[in-house]
Amino acid sequence: MFGKNNPKFRNRGIMLLVIGFLCYYLFCTITGEQINLLTTILIAETGWTITAVTNTLTYGSLVAVAMVFVINTLFMKFDSKKLMVGTTFLVAVSIAVMGLSSVTLSMATFVVAWFVVRVIIVILQHGTNLMCTNWWSRHRGKSLGIVTIGAPFASATFVALTTAGQNIGMKFADLYYVFAIVIAAIGVLMAIFYKDRPEQMGLYPDGGTEPPLSATRDDDQSRIKIWDVLKRGDSWLLIIGFGIYYFGITCITAYFVVAMTINGATPAFYLPALAAGAIVGIVLSFLLGVIDDKWGTPVASIVMGVFYILGFLGMALLKGNALGPIIMAAVGYAAITGGCPNLHPSINTYVYGRKNFLAASRVIMAAQGIFAAFANMYMGAFINAGKISLAYYVLCIAVVVAMIMMGILARKPAYDSEEAIAARKEAKEENG
Repeated sequence: MFGKNNPKFRNRGIMLLVIGFLCYYLFCTITGEQINLLTTILIAETGWTITAVTNTLTYGSLVAVAMVFVINTLFMKFDSKKLMVGTTFLVAVSIAVMGLSSVTLSMATFVVAWFVVRVIIVILQHGTNLMCTNWWSRHRGKSLGIVTIGAPFASATFVALTTAGQNIGMKFADLYYVFAIVIAAIGVLMAIFYKDRPEQMGLYPDGGTEPPLSATRDDDQSRIKIWDVLKRGDSWLLIIGFGIYYFGITCITAYFVVAMTINGATPAFYLPALAAGAIVGIVLSFLLGVIDDKWGTPVASIVMGVFYILGFLGMALLKGNALGPIIMAAVGYAAITGGCPNLHPSINTYVYGRKNFLAASRVIMAAQGIFAAFANMYMGAFINAGKISLAYYVLCIAVVVAMIMMGILARKPAYDSEEAIAARKEAKEENG
């Protein structure tokens, strides 16, 4: 993974994996874990309604969807380090402003700060995905498996840390001021060590001594066109399949504490289970990366679907402090928060290749985001109707549909594989 006898690649590669881990911790905390605070502590301190908060979250997510195309285009045109570092510091400022809004009781301030955070946090996710795709070719799955461990680690620690903070008398604003300082520190680390591509340091992907086959081929254009993406059937399998997966992540991560509370579980039971489940999730995130490298991303995505169903069934069956459903929910929660961010960029590369990753992703991810944007509204509707268990049963059916779509994608080899490259070359020669 780091090349033989290549300490320069190894040392920088390890530091980049640490930065990627921290970026995923922030991304999953802000898009998922913190919503547990916004729908509980913030509401309790400010008197705002859950509908007002969840609608704000939904609208912010929709704006973020609209910006995905723009953000990926920015990565195609500008140095990603500047985008990543600038975003990190802006997120830190916005998080501090969100904390301040709970003191001033200004809903307008909260809305503006949330919109800024929700829109630009995607830059950290996409930048990390691009970094792993650029630095690792043969070991892309493992590298993504490592950085996305930040997601289940966030599940294991963020709620527990904020709960501990509340227990010593910290208010919502105090928690968010500390959070902002930590984010700013990550920005400093990124400014010092982040590099977009190994070629910028005279290195090659995977620590190799020569560029990978995908970097030297001339059988396709380096930037696929928007219409070319939209007219392909496998694009829609990606859009719908992983759109369902990302919709499902929000439904379990953002509403885990809410669902546990509604169903009568107490923190003394579900927090230890969540921490233990996250440890399992960390292992599973890496193993999904190994499956990705060995058998292909679609197969790994099908395996991940099993953990979605496990988590959703746990949430649906939960009654009081029943340990079985709590463990099911916690393990599923942790596995998918690490697995989905890992496999999401990887499957785009599987279908479109390393060169076309950004050009295709700006279309695919924007369309997928439409699904995820309505997750908060979906859960809010079922919660208000008193039917939260039904919400998770419906999600189980949706995940089965996504797994079938991944099975269809598995019938084709990876775009950058020798088999696929040879087939395209042969077809090109036959067509003159």
